[in-house]
Amino acid sequence: MMRIFLILVATSAIAIAQCTDELLLDGSEPLVEAQLDTTGLWWAITAPYAGQQRLVVNGYRSASCDRVGRPVLSADGNHWAAWVQRAGMWELLVDTVTIPVRCAQPTALVFAPNAAVVAIGCMEGSAEIIAHRDKQYTAVRRISGLLLSPDGAHIAWTEKLQQQQRLVVDGREVATADEFLLAGFWSNQRPLYAQRAGSQWRIMRDTELVAGPFERVRAINVNRTGTAAVAQVQNLGWHSVLLLSEDYERPLPSQQYDSVWSVVLHPYLPQYGALASRQGNFFLLHSGTEYGIGRFPLERVSFTPDGSELYGLGCDVDCFLVLDGQRLPLGQDLSPAQVIARRPGSKTFSYSTPTNLFVRRTDKATFTYSRMCDHVLPPIYNRRRGRYEALGIVQGRLYLLSCL
Repeated sequence: MMRIFLILVATSAIAIAQCTDELLLDGSEPLVEAQLDTTGLWWAITAPYAGQQRLVVNGYRSASCDRVGRPVLSADGNHWAAWVQRAGMWELLVDTVTIPVRCAQPTALVFAPNAAVVAIGCMEGSAEIIAHRDKQYTAVRRISGLLLSPDGAHIAWTEKLQQQQRLVVDGREVATADEFLLAGFWSNQRPLYAQRAGSQWRIMRDTELVAGPFERVRAINVNRTGTAAVAQVQNLGWHSVLLLSEDYERPLPSQQYDSVWSVVLHPYLPQYGALASRQGNFFLLHSGTEYGIGRFPLERVSFTPDGSELYGLGCDVDCFLVLDGQRLPLGQDLSPAQVIARRPGSKTFSYSTPTNLFVRRTDKATFTYSRMCDHVLPPIYNRRRGRYEALGIVQGRLYLLSCL
């Protein structure tokens, strides 16, 4: 790491004045864990006393507890919820309000994709009770997560049923199959999923056939509003991507490839990004458009928070940023495994090293960096504040690092 830093000093213009830091936790309580969400909401778990934990969310400090579960955040970052244990029983903490659920063993906690609605799961003896809105359901051998409709009005999961599985929506059985992959709910409140019968997979919307049959459906996801979905499918050894949308009469398939990975869905529009390979060459896919990226793969692609740009980091002889299909050279001091954040419409991107938050320009060899820390977590672009951010730890103290 020291060698890389010296190379950067020798070859690039440096500026630290555009970066600041804010002390979040003073280290008086040992830090157990901390994370920064892409919405800018941060949380930490501390150990105020031996055998006790405390949850801190954006400055709110809970009472000390026996144990604290990782908080779950709403998609907009305006709400959060967490399981906390006191006197051997678990309670629910939602936006600083304690709800005395009195649960012996929590099994689930989820938010609706586009609403401040929470569903929870809790074991009572040998039975699992699912609580959603003003209703309770009994789940038998649940094997999937809980999925809510965009507005939180409906809930779905799958259960193991002898040699088969069954799809349950609002407590009633909707379908049985050898295997299910749940995506979520369509905007018309109907569940969207893939199901396998024998060796054939099909994509279904409630009981309606949407696409198939396929040899395999490897993944299927729907956006927050239930208006678009993307599936990664396999047929005759070839891999491809299917785009489903309210705007299209039938799914739109991509070209066929030897492999497909890192499939991401646009947060609002019927678009997707993905990485693919064919005959030793690698490609970035942006919906129906294919961009060649050479003979070395990228690990991942991402959309900016507003969905306006698709980007990824790769390296061959030199490293480069792929931005909407355009390749921007960066030099040799990065790694394709690094998590990067991108401010849409700018000439910058951000990444973390073990000791600093860096913001680097794509048009010239200049960068800014934060104060030095013992450890720095991956960066985000905070669209609300218009800046790059990361959490940094210095001798047990937690800092919010930010750079313009």
